[in-house]
Amino acid sequence: MSKIQDLREVFDPPVEIIQAGLNGKLVLFIGSGISMLLELPSWNNLADKALDELREMKCLNYSEIEQLKNLDPKKKLSIALIIAKECEVKLNFKKYLSDKNEGDSIYKAINDIGCPCVTTNYDELLAPRFIETDNKGSKTAAPIVRIIERERLFAKLLNEPGTVVHLHGAISNQDTMILATEQYLEHYNNEQVQGFLKELFKEKTILFLGYGLEEAEILEYILRKGSAIATNERRRFALQAFFYSQKPLYDKLHNYYEKCFGVHLLGVLRDHENYKCIEKIVKIWASQIKTRKPPLVNDVDFMNEVLSNG
Repeated sequence: MSKIQDLREVFDPPVEIIQAGLNGKLVLFIGSGISMLLELPSWNNLADKALDELREMKCLNYSEIEQLKNLDPKKKLSIALIIAKECEVKLNFKKYLSDKNEGDSIYKAINDIGCPCVTTNYDELLAPRFIETDNKGSKTAAPIVRIIERERLFAKLLNEPGTVVHLHGAISNQDTMILATEQYLEHYNNEQVQGFLKELFKEKTILFLGYGLEEAEILEYILRKGSAIATNERRRFALQAFFYSQKPLYDKLHNYYEKCFGVHLLGVLRDHENYKCIEKIVKIWASQIKTRKPPLVNDVDFMNEVLSNG
């Protein structure tokens, strides 16, 4: 078991993360806690908005919404989709998820790091900025490659710095969005999805952002489906915010995640800036983490993976 660091407001990124960036091995795994910093809805807020939209379309009344409000988000979204189908109406999730821009938010810092990203968020604000310099000194911005469809999930695509994998689909194609419980279960039982996660956890160094205590269930489900286990290597990290009074909880979770999944919890002190403390530290890290492309040999591995799955 590694030594548990104290809860702090500011600290440098682990050397393993810095080295992974230089080796082209770093991947940022982004959850809903990041989009909520930009005031985009959480899963629970999105479910409530869907139910209220159904009320506006006369498919639900206030009494029914009151009875549903305390269900977990996946159940509420599942019920909302069933009711929408019965009423022959279409819910418009895009209007809740597409009215923001990067600005000077945490998304700017993440995009400035420039490495590939995997996300369970539906918004499309992730757009890693990676500038390639050739041997003549010419600079070219890497194109953004957005992977939304499940059949295009290949872990080796994460060798390209401009890649963003939307594990639960994205608002640009609402039909790809994983919303209901049955969709969620079927998705993570799919061999392509499991193979992608297993390869990701095996080959890359990962920093989880936006998976706090409220998002722990989805994080653990992803880790289990990707067969993430404890290893001697420090290749998985999760940045989470805690109050100082939660230090005993932080210590126990640190040992739990490390022992069960090989994830090293990095605790940020939340007392003075609440969840903005995550934005503050990521903005600092953005200037410390340098991203490079992996060696050319990985391109050959990718071609072999595509051919073997073709």
